[in-house]
Amino acid sequence: MQPILSRLSLRNIHLNKATPWFFVLLAGLSNMATAATLATAIVSNSQQAQTIAVEGVVEAVKSSVIAAQVAGSVTQLTVKVGDKVRAGQLLARIDSRLASQQVSTSQAQVAAAQAQLATASAEYARKQRLYAQQYISQAALQRAESDYKTAAAQTRAQLSQSGMASVQSGLHNISAPYAGIVSAVLTEVGDMALPGKPLLSLYDPSALRVVVNVPQSQLASLEKNANNQVLIAAAIAAERKLNVTQLTVMPTADPISNMVQLRLNLPQTAGSISPGMFARALLAVTANGAPAQLYVPASAVIRRSELMAVYVVDSRGRAQLRQVRLGRTEGGSIEVFAGLQAGERVALNPLAAANAH
Repeated sequence: MQPILSRLSLRNIHLNKATPWFFVLLAGLSNMATAATLATAIVSNSQQAQTIAVEGVVEAVKSSVIAAQVAGSVTQLTVKVGDKVRAGQLLARIDSRLASQQVSTSQAQVAAAQAQLATASAEYARKQRLYAQQYISQAALQRAESDYKTAAAQTRAQLSQSGMASVQSGLHNISAPYAGIVSAVLTEVGDMALPGKPLLSLYDPSALRVVVNVPQSQLASLEKNANNQVLIAAAIAAERKLNVTQLTVMPTADPISNMVQLRLNLPQTAGSISPGMFARALLAVTANGAPAQLYVPASAVIRRSELMAVYVVDSRGRAQLRQVRLGRTEGGSIEVFAGLQAGERVALNPLAAANAH
């Protein structure tokens, strides 16, 4: 009878008027004995170097939105999203028929001006010879000189206009300013391109950084020359934990959130990291500037879908389920951001705690 009673609890006894009072008492005592014998661990502060964890995103150090400089219809797109391009590679082409006609017109005007210049130059030379022999007046020589200089100036003007037309025609071909990856194509063949209207976006994958926001109150405690690290869960195993090569503190703060932006440059990666990825930065701070870091054993944590919880055991041995917010895992312990306080006890075996609850 005693082994059977020891397995009873208040949950599985259905009380009614006929239930003897000593059955209820035995069930309650059994429950208290089970809770009192739960294996527990004390929530403790970290004894390691003080760090703060802040969340941010990955961005490219060099990124560009490429827009058209001339108006016209998009006639060709040579790249798509995700393509790697080299510097100077053709990305898109805008209808250049009108620009080509303008180039031809300018070239014809240059040819006409050069012909007039040749005639004026020959006439001026002839007038110089005649004036030397005193066959013409000085006024006639000056008119010839004026005609020659006018023709020369017109030729230079036509050459400049022809150069402008050639440059204008070249703007109809959109080329990559540097080697990188196409991150977005914002137009289609047949769309109308206008000056300043974005066509594509490009970024350089060889230089990436993580951007995070830190409260102004913690800026003074940051150790900028320490070994700061960045965790990127979506990267390959070799690139999930990277050392920061350079930390830059932006000179202004957001007046609404009172946060200051930090830029953490990353070493060159193998390509598994791209702009927009979620990242968590571990920033070293002085002991006085770091908040208390709490850790619990990994075996004490219950994970059910998006729910993370532990059983907290009070001084009377009662286990109570409590939701927590967790951080990174170090060895057999998990960092706790919220939900627990230092000194509280958690059950190491959540299943046994649930049965004793």
